[in-house]
Amino acid sequence: MELIYITLAVYGMGAATALFPKKMEMAAHYCAVLAAVFGSGALLYQSAAYLMQGSGSLLSGSWAFFTFNADRWSAVFLLITGLAGTVTSIYAWGYAKSYLGKRLRLLGGLWNAFLLSMVLVLLAADVFSFLLAWELMAVVSFLLVNHEAEKKAAHNAAYQYLVMTHIGTAAIMIAFLMIGSQAGSLDFAVLGQGVLSDNVRNAAFITAFAGFALKAGLLPLHVWLPNAHPAAPSHVSALMSGVMLKIALYGFGRFIFQFLGPTEFWWGAFVLVVGLLSAVLGALYAQMEKDIKRILAYSSVENMGIIFGAFGCGMVLMTTPRHDYALIGFLAAVVHSLNHSVMKSLLFMSAGAVMHATDSKDIEKMGGLGKLMPWTAVFTLVGSMGLSALPLTGGFVGEWLALQSFVTLAGSSEGQGLRLLGALAFVLFGLASALAVGCFVRLYGVVFLGRNRSRLVERAHESDWSMRLGMGLAAILVLLLGIVPGPVVAVLQTAVQNQQTLWRSFADMQKVWWFGSGSYAVYAPLLLLTVLSVILLAVALMTCGDKSFVHREVTWNCGTYPTARQQYSATGFSKPLRRAFDFLLKPKRTATYLKKGNPYFGRQMEYKLSIPDQFTEKLYVPIQHYMVWSASFLRRIQQGSVRLYISYVMVAMLLVLIWGAM
Repeated sequence: MELIYITLAVYGMGAATALFPKKMEMAAHYCAVLAAVFGSGALLYQSAAYLMQGSGSLLSGSWAFFTFNADRWSAVFLLITGLAGTVTSIYAWGYAKSYLGKRLRLLGGLWNAFLLSMVLVLLAADVFSFLLAWELMAVVSFLLVNHEAEKKAAHNAAYQYLVMTHIGTAAIMIAFLMIGSQAGSLDFAVLGQGVLSDNVRNAAFITAFAGFALKAGLLPLHVWLPNAHPAAPSHVSALMSGVMLKIALYGFGRFIFQFLGPTEFWWGAFVLVVGLLSAVLGALYAQMEKDIKRILAYSSVENMGIIFGAFGCGMVLMTTPRHDYALIGFLAAVVHSLNHSVMKSLLFMSAGAVMHATDSKDIEKMGGLGKLMPWTAVFTLVGSMGLSALPLTGGFVGEWLALQSFVTLAGSSEGQGLRLLGALAFVLFGLASALAVGCFVRLYGVVFLGRNRSRLVERAHESDWSMRLGMGLAAILVLLLGIVPGPVVAVLQTAVQNQQTLWRSFADMQKVWWFGSGSYAVYAPLLLLTVLSVILLAVALMTCGDKSFVHREVTWNCGTYPTARQQYSATGFSKPLRRAFDFLLKPKRTATYLKKGNPYFGRQMEYKLSIPDQFTEKLYVPIQHYMVWSASFLRRIQQGSVRLYISYVMVAMLLVLIWGAM
């Protein structure tokens, strides 16, 4: 317990480094990073120890107006925060130096404040404390996204995020007030004891899901995410995607497990469908992007969709006679949250290393970086394999459990509707997984393989030692979570199993999560690792024993030697999908013919292809135009006359008095 208080104090001291004098900018940076590493490490140790052997509450108490309480559900997300916070803070030691002279002190202070705010959200024990910490998290993350405010794209993305996150906060606040008005208290321990009517429960579910889905980046509330993540510094993007999005699951789970009572079937079906549609469209848009950080941002939409889809499947199974099997879906959501936090943190750190080396986000200008940045290439390959859900990586474990939950739902004998819902989930999940594999094959191949596509690559260099250390630790964790998943899943199971709505015993669930035993779902990673090792060893011995050496060259065909421009581009790689999903993506193409050139070589043409987000184009832009149009009428009552404004106030007061007297 004391370590949690130490963590909060250390984060607070790290945030105070923003007040260092300007001439001590580097000292402030080092102090901020050390505070973040130490605080995150202490948080990781305390939460892991509690999950493995603790009982009761990890923390309970109050300070000033803030009330603390941390149970096993909180501890899982504290573990995620500590884990991602540690590796990204190590990475920030070297990466953030590039911001020297660009408010580096403020960046380090806000980094610690961001970690502190997320921990406070997870420790809050009443509505006031939760909303206060939630708002602090929103404001600090806004300032981090807006750190390079001189860039118009970053400035616009930050304010778009600020508006969207406050809409989500308003929805969550409404849900809390609806429940609190019935319970007669805003304390979390009392909120779940109130007797709620069906209308109140349904309304609270809808508003809570809308608020948390917006923070998680689920469609169609995701529009802020592909803009905010690329605008923030890379280690901030890693923490936003790796941790902040998961806190949305924490809050939503708190409502489902503790506040709203027994789950309704349509709740789970709605969450399941919205989640998996987000997964499919997120993976599809990721395939179309050329900005390396926007690719990862849309990938986060995809993975949060899978997480909420699995959680929704658990909610559906809770309403059936097979509700014991709901644990599979809930467990899949938690396990994949942990794995995704590590994998996405790794890839955002890798993206930062690539951008730092090439000074570009456009993957079309890269290529051949594997030769110049071998360590970064290896770490990126591990992260890409994980997010492609390949066996022996952590990504496979979470998605394997999600698949088992969908199979369980599809095989239900309780009704045709459940089987159809399960079949739909299975199809959408399979499509999203296939698109994710293609996305990361494209990303890794275009960036690290082939030949360099521009002069930007020529001056690329390997990352700083601290950046490689942060990426290396994350890559090792991705592999460990895939090779030895049993103990980790067993620990996380206790967090889900202890929730109030899961009344039955889950003793028979061991056959689901104990990878390598049982009849329900078998995944033996150590056996698979042994088989693959034997195959690789045999291939290596055969290759070494062959003394012949063949040097292959491109056959001369009396033409020009192939250049980098003749390689597969990112745009060319995704063209088949773009044509197949043209009805969804609606790409915009423009072709401009330049001046008339040599008649023997034809005219030069400039071709541009853009794929705007259809939710932005069809939903948010019309809303924005309507709001601007409506605001133009309000200008008419702003005449600059004080007497006119006083009359407005008097009319408003009169209307209020009349309404109160009725």
